[in-house]
Amino acid sequence: MTKQDFDIIIIGAGPAGTTLALNLAPTGLRIAVIEKEVFPRDKICGDALGGKVMNALKRIPDNAYNDFLHQVNKTPSWGIRFVAPNLKFLDVPFKLTYHSPEPAPGYLCRRRDFDYYLFNRLKKYPNIRVFQGEKVILIKKIHERIMVESGNNCFYGNLVAGADGVHSSARKFLHPETINKKHFCVGIRAYFDNVSYPEPDHFIELVFLKELLPGYLWIFPSENGLTNVGLGIRQDKVKQGKENLVTFFLRLIKEHPFLCPRFKNARQASRIEAHTLPLGTASLPRSGNRTLLLGDAAFLVDPFTGEGIGNAMASGEIAAKVIKNCFNTNDFSDQALKQYDCDIQRRLIAEFKTSAKIQRLAKSAFLFDLIVNKARKNQEIRNILIGMYDDENLKKKLTRPGYYLRVLFQ
Repeated sequence: MTKQDFDIIIIGAGPAGTTLALNLAPTGLRIAVIEKEVFPRDKICGDALGGKVMNALKRIPDNAYNDFLHQVNKTPSWGIRFVAPNLKFLDVPFKLTYHSPEPAPGYLCRRRDFDYYLFNRLKKYPNIRVFQGEKVILIKKIHERIMVESGNNCFYGNLVAGADGVHSSARKFLHPETINKKHFCVGIRAYFDNVSYPEPDHFIELVFLKELLPGYLWIFPSENGLTNVGLGIRQDKVKQGKENLVTFFLRLIKEHPFLCPRFKNARQASRIEAHTLPLGTASLPRSGNRTLLLGDAAFLVDPFTGEGIGNAMASGEIAAKVIKNCFNTNDFSDQALKQYDCDIQRRLIAEFKTSAKIQRLAKSAFLFDLIVNKARKNQEIRNILIGMYDDENLKKKLTRPGYYLRVLFQ
């Protein structure tokens, strides 16, 4: 087994791990990125890249955002279509005015393509070494160093960043306790050809059927005429159903009066695959013992929208700032790393608490129908829904009972 010495070891080369590595690259730190898969590889996902992702790309050094615009296959998206349980829909653009020559505020992009784009940027930096096909089997603190062992190598560093997904080895090292199923969402997804899609500006579509609340079914247009279709439901609710989730999914698109006309001429173009989303409602340590947890390993998926990529990249940015300070001060103590938890709390967890409240309210078909019905007629309500993606205070309005009373009488 080969011994490898680095300043920092990053486990996982998805958006969280690559964002961290790319933001640290200009420091000259010796960075190891360990990835169990071999790129390009696919990832089960809705493939939606929102404003958080675009903003994170803009902050990655060496023109990452401009290169993404010109080098990656993608479909521009200008907003979200919400379909209420009463089957009335509401279009919510990402911007109040969105017919613009500027780049779109969001995109639909296959994760195979997006992740491979970020992964390839690692090769630009001589201080970053990538180890593919390396599954981590042991993480251990040895004196004032951290050791990560894979099948072929033994890595030593001052810090380890666990960006290794929902089944994270780094999280098990830092936090071995079992996490309640209510903090997980199960998602299944397949690609279809020839789905009827009436929205010309490629709004992503979230369909909140009574059978799924507070979960939803998504219909996201992709490139080459493909459509990414799936559903998400909280893991503790899955067992309550009387039929297999895949069977339930296929029955919905074939028989539900809103969906079956859309899929009348559709052809399933991939197998149905399942994945687990770790929701931001879980409370767990995300730093300590010379370890930081990022992305899905840190449970950073928005509990209402299912947004994960932008939050993962945000965690990479936050971790980079804290890690730079650790090396500048030569302080890798739990106290120094605690700043990461504080910044995650301020930037992401507070938002997740609001989303969790909205998720709980979304259990009520009546409230959902009320907001959509009123918003279709009221520009003020539509503006709140549009603005909530950038303004946390507007988003919080949707969690206040008094707001619904006011809406009811408007």
